[in-house]
This record gives sequence, C-alpha cells and structure tokens, in this order.
Amino acid sequence: MPDAPKLRSLSSGAGTVVTRLREPVAQWLEVGQGDYAVSRSPDMTMTATLGSCVGVILQDVSGRVGGLTHIFQCVDPGPAGGGAVVAEIEKLVNALMHEGVKMSVIKARVVGGARTLGRGRDVGGDIARVCLAFLTAEGIQLAASDLGGTRARRITYAPASGILTIAYPGDAVSTSAPPKSRLHGDPELF
Repeated sequence: MPDAPKLRSLSSGAGTVVTRLREPVAQWLEVGQGDYAVSRSPDMTMTATLGSCVGVILQDVSGRVGGLTHIFQCVDPGPAGGGAVVAEIEKLVNALMHEGVKMSVIKARVVGGARTLGRGRDVGGDIARVCLAFLTAEGIQLAASDLGGTRARRITYAPASGILTIAYPGDAVSTSAPPKSRLHGDPELF
C-alpha cells in the first residue's frame, strides 16, 4: 500500500491553508479570496480562480521571489473608496519587503476583474481600477494585465520562475514569461 500523502500547513494572508503534498511532487497552494502568499521556493505554484475578483502578482525577478494576492473586496462608493483594496495590495508589498525585496525592483501583473453577471455595478472593473491606480501611485511598474471581459479566469503562478498561466474555461491556455528585472537602487521605505 502506498504511503499516505503528507499534510503541510502553508500560511496565506487571512489564515492557514492545509494542503496535501506527495513527495517529490511540486507544492500547490490555492490562494483563496482575501488571501495572499509569498514564496521563493522553486517547487511552489500558486493558483486562484478569478471572476470579478482581481489577482495582483508582484515579482522580484532578480531575487526569484514573488507573491499573489486574491482581492475580492468591493470598492466602497462612500468615503472609504478603495481603501480595502489598497490594504490587500499593501499586505503583499509588505510581505515581499519582509523577504528583502526593494520596491524599486517589483514588477506587477494584474488579472481578473470580469463583469461576470453582465448587469449591475461593475465590481470587477472598480477593483481593477483601484489596483492600477495604487500601482501607479507607488511607482510599481505594470508588466502585463488581463482585465475585464465577462468570463472567469483560472491562473497558476510560479513565484521562483515568474511564469504566469491564465486559462479561460473552455479556451486555450496562455502563458506569460516573467517580467524583466531592473537594477537595484537605494533602500526604500514603504
């Protein structure tokens, strides 16, 4: 009888995700709504299913470390505005900086934000606009985006290599190469 799969606890934003791992199979982590994860492990692959949610992928290619945040917070039409969305991205930025990443070398890819119901308020578009505005305001270069539309996406992201795969259910899969690195500058505070 084969050995039972090992259980491993992997930390992600709002809580702990327990995942089954079979050695030497690579580690897979589902980054759920409101969660984020950072890794430099060459064996780690992060996944998320995005409808109106937005996935922000931040990568330091030169350091071979990156992270994914799965944002589902709605943009408040009142005075709070996109504060909850910004807070989700800031958690990911802070986690990367804790890993020694400088703001000046972070590149972003933003995926999702579909208008899946096709009626009512464009929640996904609102989230995407706040994400893009935050990245611009913080000087984080946008390397690529796949936003809007009416269909959900399934993404897989390998932080150590920077490879991002986007799949639309029923369609061919597209894969993007990691963003190119830029030179490290002086230390930055965030």
